[in-house]
Amino acid sequence: MKLTDIPSVSSVLGRMESLSQMAKNPSALVSFPDMLEKEWNKQNGAKQTSETNPISNDSIQLPFPETAKSLEPTLSRLPKQTGDLIGTIESIAEAQGMDPNLVKAMVKAESGFKTKAVSPKGAMGLMQLMPETAESLGVKDPFDPEENITGGVKFLKGLMKEFKDPEKAIAAYNAGPGAVKRYKGIPPYEETKQYVSKVKRFYKDFSS
Repeated sequence: MKLTDIPSVSSVLGRMESLSQMAKNPSALVSFPDMLEKEWNKQNGAKQTSETNPISNDSIQLPFPETAKSLEPTLSRLPKQTGDLIGTIESIAEAQGMDPNLVKAMVKAESGFKTKAVSPKGAMGLMQLMPETAESLGVKDPFDPEENITGGVKFLKGLMKEFKDPEKAIAAYNAGPGAVKRYKGIPPYEETKQYVSKVKRFYKDFSS
């Protein structure tokens, strides 16, 4: 019997090949189709009407201003299950040319590292992908950590390329790209402002 005949080994090799292809062809990952913007506008439309609610192949360096030191737990104090996800997040982020610490901060803000998280709106998994968004990103199982993170990072990378500004991209991930374009910056939604602030604090934690 060959190693590749073993299902688990074959699955791992398939994942490695997928990540390898991402690294070889990053240009294929930075597309930002109109269907994603339409989905994010649809996802946040009701809340926004009431005024609530990138990049080169080199890892981004976020020009965030200094913020007060967060009281959130540092990486060394994270639960073991969370620690097990760190390697996956870092590998996928690096394969797509993204800053791993930013992706970790986004995952923490979106789901608290809960792979089975589901929001009241139906957003799923670690990076809280809506069903239509997941499908458009090629994510077949939103609760699979690798698939979810790969899709979420692909979407975030498209936002970084679209806005060329970390804070605007983070805001667009929460409020939708249409809102960021409309307000020419972070929308005046309290939820979005708090979300951006939270991601920045988490980013500083993971970077320290």
